Amino acid sequence: MISWMQKHRKYLVVTIWISTIAFIGAGFVGWGMYDYNLDRASSVAKVGNEKITVKEFQHAYSNLYNYYNQTLFRGTLTKKKAEEMKLEELTLNKLIVEALLINYAKDLGMGVLDSEVQEKLKSIKAFQKDGVFNIDRYFQVLKSIGQQPVDFENGLKKEILLDKLKRIISPKATQVEKEAFASAFFLQDRIELKLLNEENTPIKLDENETKSYWEKNKNRYLTKTNYVVEAVRIGIEDVNATDKEIREFYKSEKFRYKDEKGKILPFEKAKDRVEKDLKLKKAKKIALKKYLLLKKGKIKADQKITLTEGKDDFPFEKLKNAKKGEILKPIKEKNGYLVIKLDIINLPKPMKYEEAKELVKSDLTKEKKIELLKEKAAKIIKNFKGTDIGFVSRNDYEKLTDMNLAKKEAIEFLDKVFSNNVKIGFFVFGSKAILYKITEQKLFDENKLKENEGLLVKNIIGIKESTIENSLIRKLQKKYKIEKFYRQQ
Repeated sequence: MISWMQKHRKYLVVTIWISTIAFIGAGFVGWGMYDYNLDRASSVAKVGNEKITVKEFQHAYSNLYNYYNQTLFRGTLTKKKAEEMKLEELTLNKLIVEALLINYAKDLGMGVLDSEVQEKLKSIKAFQKDGVFNIDRYFQVLKSIGQQPVDFENGLKKEILLDKLKRIISPKATQVEKEAFASAFFLQDRIELKLLNEENTPIKLDENETKSYWEKNKNRYLTKTNYVVEAVRIGIEDVNATDKEIREFYKSEKFRYKDEKGKILPFEKAKDRVEKDLKLKKAKKIALKKYLLLKKGKIKADQKITLTEGKDDFPFEKLKNAKKGEILKPIKEKNGYLVIKLDIINLPKPMKYEEAKELVKSDLTKEKKIELLKEKAAKIIKNFKGTDIGFVSRNDYEKLTDMNLAKKEAIEFLDKVFSNNVKIGFFVFGSKAILYKITEQKLFDENKLKENEGLLVKNIIGIKESTIENSLIRKLQKKYKIEKFYRQQ
């Protein structure tokens, strides 16, 4: 958590080097309700001696909202989506963790001098003019985001204090740890491989065996969801378009009709496409009128249709969110529009034996073939002679492509080999088994360590920090009382 805050603290502590425009653009959105009583009058929570003020919460939420909006949603994050993500709860939890650490830092006797805050202010480019801190610019920028200098500087004090605490508890990577990680990351095995394919011998199944398999696995064989709807279909065959209308439509839309080289097609060559597009446009207008009439009960649907997921070509996402009795806006088909009223939703249920029989036979046959393949591999595993592919590491999947393995299979195979301590074994992938034998190992490579020391150190510190920080936060949660005054709307 401390490392997360160190990386992302500009979104949690109210700092100025976020995008001012984005900050103002999002505004204060999605606040919860507050219970006003004593500390509650100005705070959303109290942790030990530290209060989390409403202002802090609002600014932290706006900053976190902007962070997700810009980095993950590219400007499309809505209040509703933020609520689904529980962004308010996430913000409050981050601030509580921050408050726990500040309590701890103060109990250790740590503090922040005014001169340290001044130096931090001077280093912020948003407050500089010609590379030098400018007091007028400082007040101007704070005013533009509705921030009071005292609140901003208090936020800086907290950030400086957290940085100091982090430096104290941050672990280091020892040489022994680097060598151990290098051995794990860059371990190389010299491997012999042999590929076995399943036999083409026909598998005989009797009815009792098939039925017994279905009984044990019937929940795997479900019917597809289907929807019974009342419908009004408006096809292009029901729409008229004169030659004059088609030509006029072509003139206004001819940029849409181009050949392979990007040149606009002459009318005669594009005519069929133009006519269909024009009729679709007219069909949509008719469909919208039918939709309104159907909704008002002035007309009735003229047909019943059953639509089955996975079978029919239809935008089922529109039906999945619909309620029984709901009339949907016109849905485009290949040659027209469909206006539908949802009558019945038939959810998946176990198939009857006769319905599932062919699927059951197929699955049971595959399982039997795999069992035969495993038996064959187990018989020869101890004495097999394979192809020596030399030394490989976990990432050397390309060396296995000559063994008639797909990239995905090669990656998965090496992952399995390096994730267990079995020297001789086999793994089954679909219709093939890969037998392997490790004949030599290279545990440590000095050159690899030097080349990747930065990555190794980052991983070591990350693991150690995570362990230390999680333990520390759990301890602090017991040490300091946490009171929450905030409740979500």
